[in-house]
Amino acid sequence: METLIFGLTVTAIGIAIVFAGLVILLVGIETGCMIHAANKAPAEDATLVVLGCRTYGDRPSIMLASRLDAAYEYLTEHPDAICIVSGGQGPDESMPEAECMYLYLTEKGIASERIYQENRSTSTRENLLFSQEIIEAEGLNPEIAIVTNEYHEYRAGMVADALEMEYSAVPARTPLWLFPTYYIRELYGIIYEWVL
Repeated sequence: METLIFGLTVTAIGIAIVFAGLVILLVGIETGCMIHAANKAPAEDATLVVLGCRTYGDRPSIMLASRLDAAYEYLTEHPDAICIVSGGQGPDESMPEAECMYLYLTEKGIASERIYQENRSTSTRENLLFSQEIIEAEGLNPEIAIVTNEYHEYRAGMVADALEMEYSAVPARTPLWLFPTYYIRELYGIIYEWVL
């Protein structure tokens, strides 16, 4: 009896070690994909697509402000580039995210005629799909640079690939104290995209 219990214990420990190893391997692969995607340098004067995020009244959340600051830097360095701010209105938001993003960038000095608003989307897939419609309707440069937080560039790129969009990245830096929460959540999001 003791031999059987010992054998079962050793087997359970072995299974746990293999499972933990597989999880570590999966996280390592996903992290590598995130890093690679965030370093996909944008083309000169690509059409920026800034992905929406939570807003508070007419002010962006910390995460959204980091994306807008990255977009502002690119637009300042590339004065001929055009930008699409993409985000609809959530049930607890007082205006579409796109409108809040537009106000933020114009207040910082970006000319309004350089900014298109996509205000219907509720997901990354819709952000890119509806922005693609604007690009086609307005005859904008079809090569896009996705502006989102660095951890999210890979999954956003997967969606862009599915939509057959030519894309690169303008990554926004996530504050260190927020990074672990969003990173872990993103790992699940990537698995979801892989499975689909």
